[in-house]
Amino acid sequence: MKPTQPTVEDVHEDVPEDVHEDGPDSDGVPDLTIAPTPVATARRHYGVGGAMLAGGMLGLDQALGLRKPKQEAPIVIAAATDPLDIDDDGIEVPVDEHTSVFAPPQPRSKPHVKPVRGRR
Repeated sequence: MKPTQPTVEDVHEDVPEDVHEDGPDSDGVPDLTIAPTPVATARRHYGVGGAMLAGGMLGLDQALGLRKPKQEAPIVIAAATDPLDIDDDGIEVPVDEHTSVFAPPQPRSKPHVKPVRGRR
């Protein structure tokens, strides 16, 4: 008896109709970003032993349930005018009715890049 390969119809017959090939996004671009997890970060920094220790500590933390999730309060700030773009326009600060101080916009600096260290 000859083994048969699964066909496309066999693979897709269990998939619901509302799930598309490119995922649930409406713009047609699948989300390929990977959120870093504490275990993956520990493995990258400290190796397999660090990943095992981090996984155990996270499991213990969830099992005990002592930590409450942080809740961020909404922050609303009322302003009398539109915000100023001091990076492009500079800033002028009035001292009194005859005097004011003007600071011109500063040139852009290169972004700070963290030096690459070798593995220990």
